[in-house]
Amino acid sequence: MTPESEAPSVGIVTVNYNGAAFIGEFAESVRRIAYPNLRLVAVDSGSTDGSADELARLCPDAVIIRSRENLGTARGNNLGIDYCLEQGFDYILFINNDTVVSEDFLGRLVQAADRHTMVVPKILYYFDHPIISTHAGDFDWNLGRFRRTYHGQPDGPATSRPRHLHTASFCCLLAPAQLFRDVGHLDESFFMYYEETDFLQSALERGYDLRYIPEAVIYHRESGSSGGGWMTPFKHYYATRNRLYLMKKHSRSRLRFALFTLYFWATRVPYLSRYLLRREWKLLRAMTLGIFHYYRGRTGRTLEVHDF
Repeated sequence: MTPESEAPSVGIVTVNYNGAAFIGEFAESVRRIAYPNLRLVAVDSGSTDGSADELARLCPDAVIIRSRENLGTARGNNLGIDYCLEQGFDYILFINNDTVVSEDFLGRLVQAADRHTMVVPKILYYFDHPIISTHAGDFDWNLGRFRRTYHGQPDGPATSRPRHLHTASFCCLLAPAQLFRDVGHLDESFFMYYEETDFLQSALERGYDLRYIPEAVIYHRESGSSGGGWMTPFKHYYATRNRLYLMKKHSRSRLRFALFTLYFWATRVPYLSRYLLRREWKLLRAMTLGIFHYYRGRTGRTLEVHDF
């Protein structure tokens, strides 16, 4: 094993919001990481379930940054970034607290990263290990859609080869700390969802690279802090609102955004019909509120999980 003094230092940033159901398993897996120079930096977003105290108990060497309110992942990660920059870490690892990591994943990521390269591991579904759970892939800036992420598909040859990416999730991503001095912080207007897509696009435009490292593996519960499951009303609301905000922010012309808007509205009709036929009132409300709040200019934290 590389001596601690020679191994690049890594600040592991996680944002916790009422994660009592899974924080113990997350903490135990972090404690087993076989890497000699790391520090867990947990940003607690006003949890009321004792999960922050439990994390501090299980990981006594961790830094716990406590807030009295729900900061969201954008603001929470920014606080973690600030701490890591102040402490002079070489790398910052962003990771969801509803994950379980393999012992060697961090060493493999650090080995593949460098001062201009961000890396992400293979992320598998916690409840069904052969299934991919990630947004790592490409992004269509005409339609605002993820491409070639293999999300929900069985792990196989296509997901077992290293490759260059155009986007990824901060569910787990290792980045050189210098990146945040060059590019800045996450846009807190998103609150959560799509903020990493926005940030990574800016990083790529500044000459940074993003790579997928399949030898590094973690397991993800999927939306553990936002209701559980692939699509919850809470997630649907912010994903709908923030997709519009993202595309407007990065649009190169009024015409391109107008074409995207036509596509967006046309593709909402099937969802509207399905929600009505199935009486999925919470998802219907989440989608319509997301659209309404975007056009009203409402950004940042607007609704909480319990609002749905």
